[in-house]
Amino acid sequence: MKKLTLTLMTLTAFCALAYAGPEQYSGKDMKQVAPMPPPCPNWTGFYIGGFGAYQFASADPNLDLFGDWDGGNIDRDPFDRDVLEPLGSKDLDTSGFEAGGLIGYNYQLKSNWVFGVEIAGGYTWLDETNDTGPFSPAGSISTYANLHTSFRTNYLVTAGPRIGYAFCKWLPYVTGGVAFSDVHFNQEIIQSDIVFNEGGSKNDTQVGWMVGGGVQYSVADHWSVRAQYQYVDLGSLGFNSAGDTSTGYLGRHDLDVKEHNASFAIIYGF
Repeated sequence: MKKLTLTLMTLTAFCALAYAGPEQYSGKDMKQVAPMPPPCPNWTGFYIGGFGAYQFASADPNLDLFGDWDGGNIDRDPFDRDVLEPLGSKDLDTSGFEAGGLIGYNYQLKSNWVFGVEIAGGYTWLDETNDTGPFSPAGSISTYANLHTSFRTNYLVTAGPRIGYAFCKWLPYVTGGVAFSDVHFNQEIIQSDIVFNEGGSKNDTQVGWMVGGGVQYSVADHWSVRAQYQYVDLGSLGFNSAGDTSTGYLGRHDLDVKEHNASFAIIYGF
């Protein structure tokens, strides 16, 4: 009897283990914990970078002829003046590219406002020429004339503060400040029939101003990229002229230069 009872108890225990199977886990135990998102960058610190830009230059010359051009010497001179002045005032708008580098410093407040200062400079490929070639419109210029006007600039440097607001990895900002650029301006009136030249050139470092804005994005530790737009006003430059063989023919030659620059930069922050 005891053997039968022990046998039944052994079978019961074995069946219970077989029914239960392997250890069961609740859904709560199987749930995985999501990884923490990467921390937001702190924009405080020095940085350097390189950039490339597309530039559009609005270069507007103005030619004003007076003195003997008003008719004090030869009756036809006012007709010549009225043809030459519009041709000499034709715009020299052009587009080109800029490549350069930048250095700056940012300081981020606890409120996520970011204040900084930056200096950027690059070599520019901007130049344009308007050459009429020899011409003599009927009823106007009685001799063949050639009016040559040209403009170029080789570098641009900007410096100014930046103010932005950090949205974690995104930093939109505005900027403004001072701009420096070399501007080369040349304009000449050449009348080969009567051996008469009037004109000259002006090469100067222009000091103007700029304003703009952009957005910067942190792609990895220390590294970020940005897109930026700047409006640059380089002011005006000009010179006076007199005819080389007839000094009573006087002129004033002016050039007004503005730029629209769109750039992309790669930046390393320390």
